[in-house]
Amino acid sequence: MTLTEHIITAVEHWQEQLCAASKAATSDSLSMATFEQAALALGQHLAQLALADQLQRLGTGYAAATRACDCGSKQRFQRYSSKTVRTLIGAVTYKRAYYRCPQCGLGTCPLDLQLDQSTREVSPGVERTLALLSAHLPFSKAEQVLAEVSGVGLCARQIETIAESLGAQAEQRQQQAEQQAATQGLVETPGPQPPPPRTFIIEMDGVQLGLQDGSWQEVKCGVIYELSQRVEIQAGRWELLQRQRCARRGDVGGFRQRLWALCLRAGIRQQDHLVVLGDGAEWIDQTVAWLFPKALRILDYYHAAERVWAVANARFGEATAEAQRWAHSKLSQLKRGGVKSVIAALRGLKMSSAAGQKVQQTAINYLRVRQAQMKYDEYQKAGLPIGSGAVESTCKQMVTVRCKQAGMRWSEAGGDAILALRSFVLNDRLDELCPKPTISLDWAAAA
Repeated sequence: MTLTEHIITAVEHWQEQLCAASKAATSDSLSMATFEQAALALGQHLAQLALADQLQRLGTGYAAATRACDCGSKQRFQRYSSKTVRTLIGAVTYKRAYYRCPQCGLGTCPLDLQLDQSTREVSPGVERTLALLSAHLPFSKAEQVLAEVSGVGLCARQIETIAESLGAQAEQRQQQAEQQAATQGLVETPGPQPPPPRTFIIEMDGVQLGLQDGSWQEVKCGVIYELSQRVEIQAGRWELLQRQRCARRGDVGGFRQRLWALCLRAGIRQQDHLVVLGDGAEWIDQTVAWLFPKALRILDYYHAAERVWAVANARFGEATAEAQRWAHSKLSQLKRGGVKSVIAALRGLKMSSAAGQKVQQTAINYLRVRQAQMKYDEYQKAGLPIGSGAVESTCKQMVTVRCKQAGMRWSEAGGDAILALRSFVLNDRLDELCPKPTISLDWAAAA
């Protein structure tokens, strides 16, 4: 039978079954949901028929008794081998020729290469769907959603294996980009009329990730966005239209390489203005000195405010009215650019205990060495952010939401893979990892 004949037979059989079911059912059970589910089942079956027909038309991939091998020798035809692949429209089976090289032992199925079908028993479409689901959901939840929306039945362990393999590919791509970026500087735009400089905001922070051995390791996160992409949606509430994010577990040197590669990817040019927001952590200060020595530095206002609140609570009592009045007064001064006055006020407080004196001195030292980064009145007049909310959101979105749910513990390789996969998905780069073919079909002539 031809494909058309198979389709006609299938549709007629479907209509007969649906008609019989309708006669046997009560009027209450003839719902839109019932007809919708029946139509979906028909569509999936017809799609399976069409896909199987197209695969059969391609043949088996057999061209000759031998074929060239990558090692320089010849692969020899061994046998025909059937392969069943789970696709988004159901399982399909096709027959292909199998070749093996006696010299290096490499086995190849030319038809699989032609189809760009991996050695896994799932199609590229299923792989892409798994990548998207696994970047957002625990593997057990991805199993449920996959079965519900596509009918593909894979257990959580199978999904984990495929997702971590795709994530490892994403991590490899990131490391390759880092190696290339290591020898590159920011792009120059010479000419009589170069484009006007833009302002980019760079933020960094870290979040802990639990490992299977019971230890915790810090994942350093970074976010880069152009100031023009920061819009006020309500009074005092801002939203980023576009941003680029990165995350890397391990030493700060590796993170710096990843962040620099992200800068190049974001298209930062030499004439652009850079603003770095951070909480004053030593590794952030060192990273700025290493990568962005000419950048404008802004200390996260809320970290500065935490120091003021700590002293107020130590002096006047935790959350007392007097502590709140004093802290609010000093924070108002701080926002108006009065950091020196705030430091002087901190010094003037009489603390009643050694513990309070320690809190006081810690706050004074923290603010004193960062005075140049707390010109909040000037920053706000220039339309610059004074809080590092973007990177705190990045830490939450990149790591906490996906990798720090109840009971989650990761191997180093598994954690790195899922972080890389999530990075690709959140940065809208999934097409690079799992390309989605574009095909335009005109149905007007078939109407």
